[in-house]
Amino acid sequence: MLSASLLVQARRLAGLSQRELAARAGVAQQEIARYERGRVTPSLERLRSLIAACELELTFGLARADSSYDHQIAAALALAPAQRLEQAVRDAQPLRAARAQATRARASAPADVLGVIRALVRAGIQFVLIGELAEVLHGSPLVPVTGTVTIVARAGQRERLSTVIAASGGMPAATPATPAIDAPARFTLKALGSELVIEPAPPGTQGYDDLRRDAVAIQLGEDLVVMVTSLVDLVRIAEASEDRARVPALRRTLELATTPPAARAA
Repeated sequence: MLSASLLVQARRLAGLSQRELAARAGVAQQEIARYERGRVTPSLERLRSLIAACELELTFGLARADSSYDHQIAAALALAPAQRLEQAVRDAQPLRAARAQATRARASAPADVLGVIRALVRAGIQFVLIGELAEVLHGSPLVPVTGTVTIVARAGQRERLSTVIAASGGMPAATPATPAIDAPARFTLKALGSELVIEPAPPGTQGYDDLRRDAVAIQLGEDLVVMVTSLVDLVRIAEASEDRARVPALRRTLELATTPPAARAA
């Protein structure tokens, strides 16, 4: 439900627990829990007051309805997550080839994103998947053109990560001359035709523990299960990012994903 998603997003942006938000708003924690689980829908005024307790403002405006993504999202939601990823990677390849041609770069082979994820899982690395691949697994219509695997890893796994990167022919990707202290680490994995990005704490989040709490286990193969950041948290990251171009598609995906199929088709 949209109200539940907005409340969860606001509370986490404020870094509050349900108990802390309840104390600020002068309500019982159980009430916050019922709203966030979608068991009860708060009134508009109640939702605004709870978000205000997070020191945020729920703003409104009227705009023409945009259903341009609906068909693609509905088609994706009808597939299993592994099928969504397979189709999206396949659809992205012509775009990757066109991009390479436009820049006169060497045409790239299909990115082996499953190979990257499998290598991380087999090495016993604890991480949650974020970025364009995580979005696709939840039903986003946005094509993963870059073929980048973006993760947030639990602290203290530098040696294991280094081993995986070296075994995949990894080389540090180009970085700014003076990168920010919390800038992600980027590696080009030549053996897998992909890029691995390790984010310490994506925008709007507090890192691994924050995102791991609501991450979902998604099976991508017979022996491959990956923890994927929740769709609510992916929206939170997109909302807090400098480039908010992905927000409309992700918000619409969230709305449709939390709508019963019968109501979605009506």
